[in-house]
Amino acid sequence: MRVRRYEAENMATALRNIREDLGPNAFVLSTRRIKKKDKFGQLRTLIEVSAASDVVEVKATKPNMEPAASDRKGDMIASLQSQVDQLKTELISFRTKQPNGSLESMREDLSEMRDLVELATDQWADETVKNYGPILSALFRRLTRSDIDRRLAAQVIAIASRELANCSAIGEKESLKVLFDVMKRQMLTSGPIELMESGPKTVLLVGPTGVGKTTTLAKIAARYSMFEKKKVGLLTIDTFRIGAVEQLRTYANILELPLKVANTPEQMQKFIGEYRDMDLVLVDTGGRSQKDRVKMAELVNFVGGRDDIYCELHLLLSCATKNRDLVEITREFGKLAIDYVLFTKLDECNTFGGIFNEVLWTHKPVSYLTTGQNVPDDIEVADAGRTVELVLMNSLTKRQTRSVRKGNG
Repeated sequence: MRVRRYEAENMATALRNIREDLGPNAFVLSTRRIKKKDKFGQLRTLIEVSAASDVVEVKATKPNMEPAASDRKGDMIASLQSQVDQLKTELISFRTKQPNGSLESMREDLSEMRDLVELATDQWADETVKNYGPILSALFRRLTRSDIDRRLAAQVIAIASRELANCSAIGEKESLKVLFDVMKRQMLTSGPIELMESGPKTVLLVGPTGVGKTTTLAKIAARYSMFEKKKVGLLTIDTFRIGAVEQLRTYANILELPLKVANTPEQMQKFIGEYRDMDLVLVDTGGRSQKDRVKMAELVNFVGGRDDIYCELHLLLSCATKNRDLVEITREFGKLAIDYVLFTKLDECNTFGGIFNEVLWTHKPVSYLTTGQNVPDDIEVADAGRTVELVLMNSLTKRQTRSVRKGNG
């Protein structure tokens, strides 16, 4: 076992140096802040990290240097405990920081804590999966290559391992089938939008910029009006983005559907009331960066406070979004009381694990998946089995449908 010490300006840099030097299986033993003068004599605060690698260095004169599995497990537990203690210390420091402390410094503290949490839990996941044998370990790697979060992948493999314990014969085929069934049970889907027997169903599409809200709205509108022969009304509050209203108006003219443009929350409620004879009212909202607190507050002012069964809110997420960004987007848009998530741009992705992550993180069902720009095509009702297939196979085959309501893919 190799143990080394690293100094860096922040935890992210230290972790990057550790992985480059000791490899992906390295684990942190301890961390602490130190004061050190630079070449100009200025005192700087650095992060000192002690890390180790369980890669065995075999020497010719000592062929039996490999540590026992129990020793490695003990080292891992000690490492995790050390990191938990460090996190407690960092949290206390963060909470007691003076009010006049710089916001940037506080953000750095939070970033370092997050890096420590991720590293500790990733190490736990890797170490846990080693106990399940080569077949499930290979499936674990398959899940992580699909961009499934390592902790979630380890949890799924643990469930599959327990279910396989009752099987008389365990091979790759049986293991994959059990894993598929486990993931399918956890993949929440909602089915298509359910209309009301009396009164219109109002559906709002929200999400960050560039996820394809307007195009997705047009696809849903086309399918309900053209194939289901339902009365559909369109409404947009996206008056900020250049060309947004004109884009939706073009779709409305092609589909021969009414369109209203609201500039205030009061106008939006008024126009929804004027659509009382419709079966479905689809509301397009402007894209908001989850980092833009002002724009997010405006959106909350427009669509917050929903408390009836006639209205539902779908959060649109691009399948190409990185996992860390998905977490941040979901946290900020969660202030709107999201009902469902809808994933777009599957045709631009090579992996689909983010869909599975999102469901397990939020427990929100997936309503639809979009697979291209064609209107009214390139949209399908999310199906649990189909989605798990995408995650495991990392291969998208578009399915055409003439009826969203029936859920044919």
